[in-house]
Amino acid sequence: MPIGIATVLHFLVDGLCVCMLFLMAPRQYGAMDVTAMFLTYNVLAFMTQPFTGWWVDRLRKRHTALVVAAGFLTLAVLLQAAVVPFSYSSPLLAFASAILLGMGNSLFHVWGGKLTATLSANDMRALGIFVSTGVLGLTLGVLYASWWMSAGMLTLIILLSCILPEVWSEERRVKSEESELHSGRLLLFFTLRSSLFTLLAILIFVFLRSFVGEVAQVGIDKTSQVLLLLAITAMLGKAFGGWVARWWGIGPSIVVCLGIAAACLMWRGEECVPLLPVVAGVFAINCTMPMTLCLANRLFPCREGLSFGLLAAVLVPGYLLAKNVPFTSDHSFMLSALLLTIAVEVGMLLFIGERRRKVLMGAVAVNILTNVPLNYFLLTYDGGTGHLIAGELLVLVAEAVWYYFFVRQWQKAIIYSLLCNATSFLFGVLLQYIIIYSL
Repeated sequence: MPIGIATVLHFLVDGLCVCMLFLMAPRQYGAMDVTAMFLTYNVLAFMTQPFTGWWVDRLRKRHTALVVAAGFLTLAVLLQAAVVPFSYSSPLLAFASAILLGMGNSLFHVWGGKLTATLSANDMRALGIFVSTGVLGLTLGVLYASWWMSAGMLTLIILLSCILPEVWSEERRVKSEESELHSGRLLLFFTLRSSLFTLLAILIFVFLRSFVGEVAQVGIDKTSQVLLLLAITAMLGKAFGGWVARWWGIGPSIVVCLGIAAACLMWRGEECVPLLPVVAGVFAINCTMPMTLCLANRLFPCREGLSFGLLAAVLVPGYLLAKNVPFTSDHSFMLSALLLTIAVEVGMLLFIGERRRKVLMGAVAVNILTNVPLNYFLLTYDGGTGHLIAGELLVLVAEAVWYYFFVRQWQKAIIYSLLCNATSFLFGVLLQYIIIYSL
């Protein structure tokens, strides 16, 4: 029940925040004020979560965070409701409301992430269900913003916050406190030192997921029906991803989801942008959200609020990069080719039984070092079949040498390079034929 209530609250909080922003936007002086207001909200709502998450982790009564979040949201709504009779509201009041909404949103998310991870023992299925409803709330808040909607959502938030029982049982609190007392601050310090590279890889992946999720939707006509379809698709992807990873394993699931998203990004990179690959790509990329959240929680025992906040903080840079950086069809092809190659080659290594983290991460690194220059050369100089064959042979040799430094066996290194490159090349050719004959 507590996780179910938190899931409903997630829908309500995100819906209320964006609803209030869209109600405030027409009452501002100009586009600059509106942009600054939205930017202020998003920066506070997402990029402050590492700090609010750290604070929630230190709270003895963590339900306090929900009460404070509900208080901030209530103040933001009341502040704007007080100026409804006037034709416009002061930019200062709008910024004050945006700040209150952003901080309330930030506090709620890390509170909900902490609650879900703690009560479910970091179960990916529960994490996926909790994070899934926010995108639907955002979309409904954008499409149907009204004072009636905001009043109804705020009322439900207050009621659910008041009736939500004290979910941190004595047994769980004692265990958590014993763990924290045993490890103290050194736990976080040594976790960071030993897992910094893994944490960096997760954050880069989340950043890239945010970027790809926005780029995949470029070029489609975003009517209200399409926006609702994409929101429902993203929600189902987040909720379904935890079940997939629980059944199949996190590593293979991430590889398959990344491969599907990359293939769909390549498909929608054509001048004609069909809706089917966009929907499939949005679903696949969102399936990975509970997986990365679970991995981050494993790196930060007893610091689930901080891990949730760190992942949320890198979403905004990825979103802003996708919205503000020109992204041509060549860029789309290079990105999708790189992601697809990484997914196929890492998937092949997993298929043949390679499980060593250094080898798998090495495969990711060597594909970045070889795939990007090769495709850039072919696209820039209009390389023909001869250039392609020569480039692939150079990549084959380079990857064999690279793998040797990890496996220390020339025979195995050559086999890895041959299998991975042959599979990725043939898969790419097959996908190109499918795209050509499907359009």
